[in-house]
Amino acid sequence: MFFPGARRRTTRIPHAVVTFALGVTAVSLTVIAWALWAPSPAGNGPGLLAPAANVTEIRSVAYTIPGPQFDDVVVRPASGITLPRVVATFPSSGLTNVHARGVASPHGDLIAIQWVPAFSTAANLSIVDLRGSSPSVTQVPEVVVDPLSTMAWASDGSRFAVTSTERIAGFEHVTILEVNADAHTAVPVAEYMDILDASPVGYSFDGRQLFVVVVDQKGSNLHAIGSGSAEVIAELSPGRTQDWALSPDGSRLAFVDILGGGSRTYIGRTLVLATGQINTAPAARNQFGATWAPGSPSPGFGGPGGEWQLTDRGADGVVLVPNAWSPDGAYLVATLNSPVLGEGPPAPPVIELISRETATAPSARVRISEASGAAFLGWVSNFD
Repeated sequence: MFFPGARRRTTRIPHAVVTFALGVTAVSLTVIAWALWAPSPAGNGPGLLAPAANVTEIRSVAYTIPGPQFDDVVVRPASGITLPRVVATFPSSGLTNVHARGVASPHGDLIAIQWVPAFSTAANLSIVDLRGSSPSVTQVPEVVVDPLSTMAWASDGSRFAVTSTERIAGFEHVTILEVNADAHTAVPVAEYMDILDASPVGYSFDGRQLFVVVVDQKGSNLHAIGSGSAEVIAELSPGRTQDWALSPDGSRLAFVDILGGGSRTYIGRTLVLATGQINTAPAARNQFGATWAPGSPSPGFGGPGGEWQLTDRGADGVVLVPNAWSPDGAYLVATLNSPVLGEGPPAPPVIELISRETATAPSARVRISEASGAAFLGWVSNFD
């Protein structure tokens, strides 16, 4: 199936890998074309779940607007009926260029935020509650987390995982914390020593296992944490990986494999958890980002070799990296990165909201933010 009026990108470009920096687009980009279903083997796992009954209620985009002293958390209805609304504000560190980041819960009613206070290099953790008539913010007490940690929510929105790192005897000691979203308490569920990275990527369908990608000298491996133990369940790559995205039913993990050489450096792949089978997305150029369109058995990747491509002539060299679909599949939030033009530091990316083309309305794109350090947080409950 395809979106009405959209075309599938079938032309393969046999050029060398294109390097690019994050940047602001120089022109107004107008048209996007994408395929809803990517041509990749479905594997042996179960099909994706039917959309939840309340998907039409989660139609607002949450994102951050960074500032020199404070970072705002903003909610913008996708419909544009009402203006963007600041729902929380957090201090911004004066020592680093790291700003507030976070992830919205699957039900769209809570946002976990990690923020760096002034003159600090570690992050505090807070939960923005969008339930009720007025948003509220509660800090998780006595918890310090990594400012760039990935976070993963359980599907019922009751808890999420985050990482905390300290240096002990010259080694990095990484602790995976599980935070209760209502009690605002955190407990350690796994610990790692002398690794390069540990990234929570999601929970199993029944919520009994937390999946974490661990990167060390042996490569990238997927761990399952449950009942007080961590077990290696799959080898993703002998090297580093990034951009992990667990399918909504927890049966597949899409990720980008970082290769050491060859014509491509960044390769989109999908792991079937039940069998350990890894499928590679066909592409002639680099791929970045991974996202699951609602109901699709296969992920879609962005980048020069991804399924998501801009078709406007003024968008030459601009790379689209998908962030997340709205639960009903009507909208896609994406980050646009510009190519390197001349010398100088790279410009920041821009975040756009893209509406799906329908029989009665063409596709449309709205610039959400082009502020340096702005971050997409997720889809949340409506305010319009």
